[in-house]
Amino acid sequence: MFKRKIVEPLIHVVFWLSLYTFAIIFIRTIGPFKKIDNTLLLPITIGTIINAIVFYATTLYLIPRYASKNQIKSFLLGVILVFIGFTLIETFADYFFMVWIYSDSPEPFYAMLITNGLIHVIFISFAIGYGFIRSWVINENNKQILIREKLIAELSFLRTQLNPHFLFNVLNMAYSSASRKGDDQTADIIEKLSVLMRYMIYESNVEKVEVEREIEFIRNYINLQKMRFSADLPVKVSFSVNGHYSGYRIAPLILISFIENAFKYGVKLEQESEINLSINFQNGEMEFAASNPIFKNAQSMDHKNSGIGIKNTQKRLAILYPQKHKLSIDNSGKEFSVKLHLNLE
Repeated sequence: MFKRKIVEPLIHVVFWLSLYTFAIIFIRTIGPFKKIDNTLLLPITIGTIINAIVFYATTLYLIPRYASKNQIKSFLLGVILVFIGFTLIETFADYFFMVWIYSDSPEPFYAMLITNGLIHVIFISFAIGYGFIRSWVINENNKQILIREKLIAELSFLRTQLNPHFLFNVLNMAYSSASRKGDDQTADIIEKLSVLMRYMIYESNVEKVEVEREIEFIRNYINLQKMRFSADLPVKVSFSVNGHYSGYRIAPLILISFIENAFKYGVKLEQESEINLSINFQNGEMEFAASNPIFKNAQSMDHKNSGIGIKNTQKRLAILYPQKHKLSIDNSGKEFSVKLHLNLE
């Protein structure tokens, strides 16, 4: 990638300098133009600059902005405007300025217009060919980068499953022991935790799951968190799901880091706290929102590891939902809020 960033501009510089030098050396006259100072440096310089603008306007602007996004009509309209605009600019410059300096006989305006137009057609044709090839190469490189990043994320996720898998087996043993001893509350907690672990280990190893399963997992997680709170702990937890989501799929565990963060930093003993979580669905789009207070004890916790879950989620969103999500995170110091807009499938 670094080599391409150097080599490609260097090739362009060599090309335009070679073309410019060739024109200065070998072009003796342009139409009826007659040399008055043994050079046509000025018209060749202006012509080369205009040709370069036509070339790069097509290659670096019109193709990436329109053609690569399948906006063919806008792309063709842009090419036509570039062609007509710069052809007229160069022709007017030649007719009203260059002829006055370099020519001792008039030349028809339309003859100059046709000449400049043919030259611009050649440069636009080269620009379209080069631009599409360049766009294809860039897209292929980006695909390879995304594939590598996805593999890295999957390997990282598999590594994090090793300890949960061991913990899941231990939980099963603890549940059996608590049930035999009649400790129903402990058995209930362990059972709920086992359900979460089962989903994380065995059901989330796919790219997409049904939205219903992910919401069920979130509800179980929230209910398990509530079981940690005593009856007199002033913590209010609000979780709402609205809209139609049947038939849609979502990347598993894509929201849990934000929810875990809310409980991790939004709860403090003997202090009132309110955690608000909501998911709204409409026309295949999802709006997730989470907000929680930030207590001083949470701010003084391990900052090195506190943002890892959210950072990993941001990377997963970039890989799995490129240009299909919008994430907004706000940390005022007193309140932490997250808003995620997601296009579902």
